[in-house]
Amino acid sequence: MLRLAVIFVVMVLVFASFNSAFALEGIQKVEVKNPRLLNSFGESVSQNVNTSQQIQISADIMNKETSTQSFVYIVQIVDHNNVVYKLTWFSVDALNPQQSFSPAISWTPIWPGSYVAQIYVWDSIKDANAIAPQTQLKITVS
Repeated sequence: MLRLAVIFVVMVLVFASFNSAFALEGIQKVEVKNPRLLNSFGESVSQNVNTSQQIQISADIMNKETSTQSFVYIVQIVDHNNVVYKLTWFSVDALNPQQSFSPAISWTPIWPGSYVAQIYVWDSIKDANAIAPQTQLKITVS
């Protein structure tokens, strides 16, 4: 009986190490860092913007997989009442292992107020599996 228990423990350890060596699970596949606002020239701007000022909502995305990763970059902008003002996305077909990419989505606020840009990275729109934790960026429009 002790021999079977030892064999079972060894098998579990071996299979657990193989699974983690080949693929990352769920929200560990890509890393999202440095959410920020940019102007039309790609220069950083403060989180306080003016109405009718076009801004870009950007973040750094890095593929942590050992294989090429496709993903969808999604930005949803909500106000202080959680009303959605903008929802947009675009797909990236191939991000190589350990490669970084800094996508940006344009937004021109019309009304003053407090907003939050919610940034999501999913495997696809169809499957809607998150491959990174959601990131937020507060925006004040005056």
